[in-house]
Amino acid sequence: MLNLNNVPAQENTPLELMPDGAVARGIVKLSGGDIDLPEFGAGQFFKQSQSTSAKWLPIEVTIVGGQFDKRKVWHNIFVDGDKLSERGVPMAKEIGLRTLKAMIDSAFNLSAKDESPQAQAARNLNGVGDLNGLSICFVIGIEKGTNGYEDKNKIKAVLTADAKGFIAAGAAPVQAPVAQAPAYAPPVQQPVQQAAATQQQGGVTPSWAQ
Repeated sequence: MLNLNNVPAQENTPLELMPDGAVARGIVKLSGGDIDLPEFGAGQFFKQSQSTSAKWLPIEVTIVGGQFDKRKVWHNIFVDGDKLSERGVPMAKEIGLRTLKAMIDSAFNLSAKDESPQAQAARNLNGVGDLNGLSICFVIGIEKGTNGYEDKNKIKAVLTADAKGFIAAGAAPVQAPVAQAPAYAPPVQQPVQQAAATQQQGGVTPSWAQ
């Protein structure tokens, strides 16, 4: 018999938040969901709100190298919502697609303006499953906690090869504050409260995804 009654309780000391504006490179892992969206490829990678049209792709990014090596950031990329753009398309989808494109550009050291055949081929995906295992460069941000949750790190922006502070794939990993706003800072990557798993992360739903 193994008696654990007299074992002291473990100390849960929260990690200090990574600084806002630091740049890192990390490996993308699709966290998985419970629905599939055929236009984004095969696989149940997405989650959905129970009260709105919001749907999102949850991801986990593990930093590689540098001061924050092996630290993780969790984020959600919204691809649907109730609010429509002037083109009649969900604003969440437009922003989400731009985020996905930026992730591919970042992974393959591409400028956002690169329209070469090689760049176009890289952006032609079988589906979001192709993102799994890719290395992206991103700016770390801090999301204020709500409803009793503590502040947490988030992906503030995905950097492409034409952005200042970009860390190229294969380059020595370095984290440092960026001196200026990145070329593309999508507001898409914020957690949704409706899903139980997302509630644990203490995020909020962007107004355009409600």
